[in-house]
Amino acid sequence: MRLFNIILIIFLLSAFAIGISISGETEWNKVDSSINNASDVIQNITLVPASYSNSKIDTGGFYLVIEKYVHFVGSLAMETMRTGIKFGYDNPSYFTPENIIYVIKIIIWALIISLLIKPLFYICIFIIMFFIWLKDKLKRKKRIKDKELPFINKLTNKQ
Repeated sequence: MRLFNIILIIFLLSAFAIGISISGETEWNKVDSSINNASDVIQNITLVPASYSNSKIDTGGFYLVIEKYVHFVGSLAMETMRTGIKFGYDNPSYFTPENIIYVIKIIIWALIISLLIKPLFYICIFIIMFFIWLKDKLKRKKRIKDKELPFINKLTNKQ
């Protein structure tokens, strides 16, 4: 797993924990309105290109692309947080210690398997190369045996 995936999983688990800690509908409404306020603030972010007196390069398009990217990532983070909190709020029974330990075990196994994919691939290639070498050795021995056999037959059979 990459570092970003681990950060995303921790982000979601923390959102689930926030959702579990919410006890009533009024608290959910407060959390929802604060997420809406944060989304509005993120959408109102504007980047103003710095104007340099000696510069002949127009950077307005670059700033526009960065601004759209900030809007996208911010909206994505807020909606992911909203979904995680709502899921934790609706399903608090999923987050018992046994289930959390089970999820952590699955994450650890997935991490171990993802780290072993490359070495296992190399081991498979080594095994295939070994069998190809063994097949060539057996063919060579058979060829040598076939070459020697007629000569031995001629010596032993005196006709």
